[in-house]
Amino acid sequence: MKMPISARRLRAAEPLNSVLLQSSMRKIFSKKNDYGEASFEELLPELARFGIRTRGQFAALMTHCRKRLRRIDSEPLDAWHERHYRSELGDQFVSDALRRQYWFAYPALVRIALELKFGDEAVTCKRFGALPMTA
Repeated sequence: MKMPISARRLRAAEPLNSVLLQSSMRKIFSKKNDYGEASFEELLPELARFGIRTRGQFAALMTHCRKRLRRIDSEPLDAWHERHYRSELGDQFVSDALRRQYWFAYPALVRIALELKFGDEAVTCKRFGALPMTA
């Protein structure tokens, strides 16, 4: 006789979509990181490239890296980046982000998690534009 599949297992097997990505991030990270106009849709092929296609696989990636991501997110900016972001995003946003110790929006946290887990292979150069790399 076949055992029924649990609701938890069924949810974990759900295929990822942009709405599911955002709702999953809201459960794992602070809502202060839920800002900006970045598309969750463009994350789907980046995740799929590394075999992350279901809610459960995505949750495993993000919870595995959660503490490290929070630490990275709260690190202070160097002077160059602070000036650059103030000119791009405005003084008010940057001041609030620095005061509340957050920086990265949900899509950036997902990409950083991919880089932490899969290394340089996960870095997509088009995301960095003209920004210099810092240590």
